[in-house]
This record gives sequence, C-alpha cells and structure tokens, in this order.
Amino acid sequence: MRCSALTLSAVLLAGSLVACSPSSDGDDAAPDESATPSTSESASPTEEETSPSPTATSPTETEPPPSEPAVEVPVQVVPEATLDAETLGTVDQPREEAVGLTAWRLPEDCQPTTPDALDMWTVTQGSGEFEEAVGVQQVAVFADSDAAAAAADELIAAMQSCTAAEGAATRYVVEGVDIGAQGNGLATDYYGASATGDLATAIGDYVAETRRGTAVTLVGYQGGESQIQSAGQSTRLLLATAWERLCVYDSEGC
Repeated sequence: MRCSALTLSAVLLAGSLVACSPSSDGDDAAPDESATPSTSESASPTEEETSPSPTATSPTETEPPPSEPAVEVPVQVVPEATLDAETLGTVDQPREEAVGLTAWRLPEDCQPTTPDALDMWTVTQGSGEFEEAVGVQQVAVFADSDAAAAAADELIAAMQSCTAAEGAATRYVVEGVDIGAQGNGLATDYYGASATGDLATAIGDYVAETRRGTAVTLVGYQGGESQIQSAGQSTRLLLATAWERLCVYDSEGC
C-alpha cells in the first residue's frame, strides 16, 4: 500500500508540472515587436534613397565649337592667280599683261564674247614669230559662283559655235576636259586633216577653259605648228596649274 501511495503521489506531481509549463499557443509565443521588420518593409527604399540626384542625372552642358571664319573671296584678279613666265613659256619670251574686260581669246570664227565680269586679266607670252606658239591665259572674276557658272556656259557655247569660213578647210573640235568645273577644250585643226584622219596627229593648236568658285580661266597655246595631241597635253597641264591657283576664289579656300 505504501508503494502504491508513493506511486500515485509521483503521478500527481508530474501532472501538476505539465499544467504549469508555458503553452506554445499562448500570448508568450507572440513575436517580439522589437524584432527585425519583415522583408517587404526592409526592402522598401526610403524617399531619400529613391530621389534622383540632380547633379548625377542632369546632362552636361557643353559650349558649341567655335565656327571657322568665312573665307574672304577676292573680287578682283590677284597676281598669284595668274601663271608665271616659267610656267606659261620661258622667261626670255616677251610677256604682256592687260587689265580690263575684253573678249575671250578664241579664234575669230568662234565670234568670242566679252564676259560681264567684275575684273579680268589677259596674259600673253611669246612673240609668235617663226611659227612660235604664243602662251595665253585669261582670268575673269565674277560676283558669285552662279554668275561665274553662267559665264563659263557662254564661253563653252562660243567654242561650240566655231565655224570655218566658207571654203576654208579648218575644223574645230570641242571636247570635255576633266579639270575643275565645266572644263572644256577647243582643238583647231588648221588643214582639216581630222575630217578623214586622226585628230591627234593633225596640225593645229589647243585652248581650254575651266571654272573654280567665282573665277573662270582660259589657257592654251595659240599659233605654231604642233600636233593637236601634243598641244592638247601641254594645254591641259597649264589648265591644271591654273585651276590650282584659283583656289583663292573657292569658298573652301586653298
């Protein structure tokens, strides 16, 4: 009986201990309010963090690059735009320079016109004696490139109008020259050999014209007894040099 009483007392004591232990479902199980906030609350950025920085996002203001000064184009013929004595011929040849408007140096059969230019120079070099060819350059300057282009068209039209006098054997041939703007050449076949033969081997002379910016130039060798192929090559070399020297009349400069 004593053992049974002791056993019963132990059981009752264990039951009372279980009843006094904290319950997992009670108020004591609630989370501490001072604990770390939830993920959604901690992930939300503050207003200060989300406000963009004006300095960081504002595009940098840069000043536009300075514009290049406009090229000043002369309204008269400048000496450096003409061919020197060594280029147009030889220094021992007589040289003449005339200032003022005059007709283009084309054969009389072409009825050459006088350009309506602001200024014009005509340079000749050589005496023409003993069938020596005379070097020729003319430079005309106009108010703008449109006026110069119109004048070049008139000069080309004059070249194309060349017609030998009735009964004369002379033939005139106009061909394009790939130098500058509106480049064209005029071959004069003295004896009309090109009518049945090759123009290159015919005897004659050659002049050519081109335009650059507000200036038009005509160059060539007139007279003499050269084959047209040779005269044409020499004239094209002159024209290329003359075109380079007209860079002062180009809006882009030299």
